[in-house]
Amino acid sequence: MISVDTNVLIRAFLADDPKQTPVAQMLLEKCANGKKLFISSYALLEMVWVLKVKKYSRSEICEALLDLLDSPGIVIGQRAVITTAVESFIKGKADFGDYMIMAEGNANGCHKFATFDQALLVETSLAKEPGDYL
Repeated sequence: MISVDTNVLIRAFLADDPKQTPVAQMLLEKCANGKKLFISSYALLEMVWVLKVKKYSRSEICEALLDLLDSPGIVIGQRAVITTAVESFIKGKADFGDYMIMAEGNANGCHKFATFDQALLVETSLAKEPGDYL
C-alpha cells in the first residue's frame, strides 16, 4: 500500500502543473484499479482547505471527496469520521474541519460540543438550553 501526500491529491484534482499532474493522476488511476492507496484524514482536511482557498464550491469539494471515498482501491483514514463529516458538509454551512471535529468526537462517545461559534451551534441544533455549551 502507498500513502499519499496532500500535494499529490491537489495536483491530480487541480490539473495545474504540466509535470506533476500526469504523474499524480496516473498514481490515482492505478490505485483506483487495484493497487491500494492510503489517504490520511488529515490529507483530506488539507485538500478541502486548499480547494476552498482556490474558490471551489461546496458541491465541487464534496464531489471530489465522494470520488475518493467511492474508489475501491483507496483506503481512507478515519473513514467513518470522514463520511459523517462529508454528509454534514454537504447540508451545512460550517467548515469541513468543524464537521470532522464533531464527527470524531461523536465516534469517541462525545455527546456535547463546546464552541464559541454560535452559528455552528444553531446549525447543528446543539444549543438546546442557554449556557449548555460555550
